[in-house]
Amino acid sequence: MNDTKIFCANNQTKNFNDSSCSTQSPYSHIDITTFMHIFPTIYGVLCSVGVIANGLVIYAVVACKKKMVSDIYVLNLAIADMLFLLVMPFNIHQLVRDRQWVFGNFMCKAVVVADVSNQFTTVGIVTVLCIDRYIAIVHPTSERRTIQWTIIINLLVWVGSILLTVPVMLYTKVEKRQCMLYLDGPEDMYWYTLYQSILGFIIPLIIISTFYSLTLYHVFSSIRRVKRKQSVWAKRATKMVLMVITLFLVCWSPYHVIQVINLSNNTPTIPFVYAYNISICLSYSHSCINPLMLLIFAQNYRERLCKRNVQHIDIGKMRIASVTFLVT
Repeated sequence: MNDTKIFCANNQTKNFNDSSCSTQSPYSHIDITTFMHIFPTIYGVLCSVGVIANGLVIYAVVACKKKMVSDIYVLNLAIADMLFLLVMPFNIHQLVRDRQWVFGNFMCKAVVVADVSNQFTTVGIVTVLCIDRYIAIVHPTSERRTIQWTIIINLLVWVGSILLTVPVMLYTKVEKRQCMLYLDGPEDMYWYTLYQSILGFIIPLIIISTFYSLTLYHVFSSIRRVKRKQSVWAKRATKMVLMVITLFLVCWSPYHVIQVINLSNNTPTIPFVYAYNISICLSYSHSCINPLMLLIFAQNYRERLCKRNVQHIDIGKMRIASVTFLVT
């Protein structure tokens, strides 16, 4: 829940922040208002591009008769991002109307839950995808890597992300014509922020980094035992791994870092407010960049969209494609 106002029972609120329950900060209302008017346009562009890109990815996967394990992960990532982008216009409308919510209590809960669950679902799928890539490269003979098992794993991720949004379902409501997460006080806000950051960022990041590192170690160790021709496979894997980690860090690190910092920030400055809103924009852009990365760097999906026949790809190329599907 990135851009929805949070309200504390002691009537202390912040209009720009969703992770603190302290008093209003002495920033310039005109400067902040002018700054905030930029974001509806940015969000509109992200939403439009993201819907088209995710739609193309979904089409490319669904239209393929013979699907690989990686296709299931990619499909679920695209669906999660698409669902989030479809409710983004409600957030845009709220910003345009100076945070006044006009869609009722049910839609308030639905939009905020979609926002938060997208974070947990996306990070969860990326995390299990990292584990799958490790198994595929380090233990290629594993019998557990089947389409059926992959579907079950993704369903469990969806169920888990919904369960993690239960606190949001319970406490989100329309209060004073604003859609907000209504909490009892600063202590509850403190624990909610840690809850969101630890489960939605820190733990997944540790798992992702660990399994990517083990995968890279295996790839570089294998280079010494194979011919130079196969170094192309290693280079592609390395490039995609670095891109995935970089994208994840760039899009989500600023938001979670600022969330934690703000717990002890009772008098936020104008630069802090700017940084916070920019971090929200970066986290939203993740749903747009995900499919763009896939369409640009995964040759297999480009060929599908161009209606080329890729059913006769040799085993070597399929292995390369499997590695390059390390996408968030």
